[in-house]
Amino acid sequence: MPVGNVAAILAARRASKQKHNHGYRPTPVSAAEQKRQEAAWREYQRKVKLNKIIKAYDTNKTGKLERGQVVKLLTDTDSSTPPGTPPSEDQVDFLLKCYDKAGDDSIEVSELEELLSCWHTFTEHRQLFESKLEKYDVSKTGKLSKEELKQYLTDLNGGMEVEDAEADWVMKEADVMGDGELNKMEIARATSLWFAFVEKKKQENQCCTVL
Repeated sequence: MPVGNVAAILAARRASKQKHNHGYRPTPVSAAEQKRQEAAWREYQRKVKLNKIIKAYDTNKTGKLERGQVVKLLTDTDSSTPPGTPPSEDQVDFLLKCYDKAGDDSIEVSELEELLSCWHTFTEHRQLFESKLEKYDVSKTGKLSKEELKQYLTDLNGGMEVEDAEADWVMKEADVMGDGELNKMEIARATSLWFAFVEKKKQENQCCTVL
């Protein structure tokens, strides 16, 4: 964050504390300016938090988290398994594939927030994804094939059959590792993609009805 923004925020906070002093007349601040300052302060706090996480796990002081350090962070922030349980190699591969923009097998501070958001969403719903995998993985490979994915999407669709083209699209978008099958993390991605697709289609149908 630019130093000027932080200075403006701190000045506003000091002014707030001093407003009860005798004879003090604070400079009026517009509602828009106040919102801008508050947003800048929240952004500053967010960056401070992310940098603290990097600093805590960046044991070799590179300014980013290497693969082993990412594993430690994911282990410490996973409340869905017994303490100390590391993520699987597939899960780490998936997260790095999605969020390691530089392709150097590490995570920078600018990539950390999205990675943690994805990981928290997965761990919060881990039991659901595992139960769905167990139900629809009829081939017992530990992953869903395209046909198994179609059956899973049909379940999400309230029992209404999903078209092949729709299943193909979800498979293409969710198959981050590119092996033609979906692991648990990719099933979570497929689920999110499907609900977003259904919501978009619903909105389009409503527009057509209005017209």
